[in-house]
Amino acid sequence: KDGLLSNVMRHLSSIPDEKPKWIILDGDLDANWIESMNSVMDDNRMLTLASNERIPLLPHMRMIFEIRDLKHATPATVSRA
Repeated sequence: KDGLLSNVMRHLSSIPDEKPKWIILDGDLDANWIESMNSVMDDNRMLTLASNERIPLLPHMRMIFEIRDLKHATPATVSRA
């Protein structure tokens, strides 16, 4: 079963207009979870699920991560932020 983020991204990417769409994620950073977000934050801008479904972060979509610190983030994650 899909999680909240994949459902939100799938819904927003299916809306036919190109008005700005913002996804705001607020909470502690989990090292495993944020590593799976690297493909969304790099040039691919694509969320790849365990089922191999790929959900695009379209040009008019933005993500904001509001976190306390980056102590669990790898250098690869920090460089994409």
